[in-house]
Amino acid sequence: MKLNELESTMLALYQKMASDNYSDTVIENTKWILNHFRKHCISNRIKIITVSVMAEFLHEKYDIDYYNPIIRIQTVLRRPLLILMEFYGSGNYCKTHQRGSTTEIPLIYTGFFLKYRDFVNGMNIVINSKKRKLWIMTTYLCYLEEKGIVQTINIGINDAHNYLNSLTDFARATKRIIATVLRESYDWMYREKMIGFSGHQAFPLIRKDSRNKLLSCYSKGEVEDMLSCIDTDTATGKTYFFIISLIAHLGIRVGDVINLKFSDIDWNNNAINIIQKKTTRLLTIPLVDEVKYPLIDYIKNVRHDSEDKEYVLITAYAPYTRFHNTSSIFRIITRCMKMAGIQYEGRHHGPHALRHSLATSLMNKNVPLSAISNIMGHSSTRTTEIYLTVDETNLKELSLEVPDVL
Repeated sequence: MKLNELESTMLALYQKMASDNYSDTVIENTKWILNHFRKHCISNRIKIITVSVMAEFLHEKYDIDYYNPIIRIQTVLRRPLLILMEFYGSGNYCKTHQRGSTTEIPLIYTGFFLKYRDFVNGMNIVINSKKRKLWIMTTYLCYLEEKGIVQTINIGINDAHNYLNSLTDFARATKRIIATVLRESYDWMYREKMIGFSGHQAFPLIRKDSRNKLLSCYSKGEVEDMLSCIDTDTATGKTYFFIISLIAHLGIRVGDVINLKFSDIDWNNNAINIIQKKTTRLLTIPLVDEVKYPLIDYIKNVRHDSEDKEYVLITAYAPYTRFHNTSSIFRIITRCMKMAGIQYEGRHHGPHALRHSLATSLMNKNVPLSAISNIMGHSSTRTTEIYLTVDETNLKELSLEVPDVL
């Protein structure tokens, strides 16, 4: 960002925050920080504003490490600078920010990165997904610069694989995400004639069965402990209780939970009718009392007015919007498991685990497989059969008796 663009960007940011229903206090705090930052840039004759300039300002003015704030007030003072750069780059900003380092783009690749940013910003995806793609590309460009590769035409088909192999501290799932983004990026670069090979040539798609592990399951008592530990006298507790009840009692996929609309609820017939995001098929499930009353409580006493009027779940803090990703639901469930004292080490402990637990509970009650399949919204009973891997009781009954050895 150039200095002469700073003031107009700040004004546009304030307007965006106001339209997103941020309070006057938050906006005034943002103005206060950014006005000080603008004066810092002018007095130091800074012409190009970068992350390094912001880090220097925070360190000099407030003794804050931009890359690693350690207390809440430091995070609050840093946030206006973060959302300013995000807004300048994409016209939007993230609702929250995780701690972590910020990597700067190698100057030699600035022109390329700006084209790539336009490509990513043109995608119909949420801002967090855009940020992840831009972060992956930034770190990859830094790797290429370290290896002496300073032109896209010199990128080889094995460079991305060598880069992935260098990420020794990354989880396998994270590496798969990075590989997917690089494949997509290579396909775009190939179409733009920047490189001589496509992403699918560099990363051929290999299909494999991902269901090669025993699924995690929680007992009926553990699920009840999760629900009973929630303080439903508070707004947060009412929200948590509704979300966990929805998944634990109905087995709805987490993607369908955050996309649940008022039009999906048939109050007259006590039913929920949703077009499943994963299968695009209609799923009709009963609106049982264990879900119905937490739902009514949430709508009447917790839910904020929002421009996303058709969605049931709305964020607890401004800007009041629908949930755009499922990570918040995962954190809610993990938090409730901790409060209930449930030992989940070595077990999956997200919304999908609760879904598995419901299927297993139904199976233990001798509910027919076809009925469980309908409740889970599976396209066939073959998919439902994977839940047999967690039903240890029925597995023991199906096992053959070991003959006596003579």
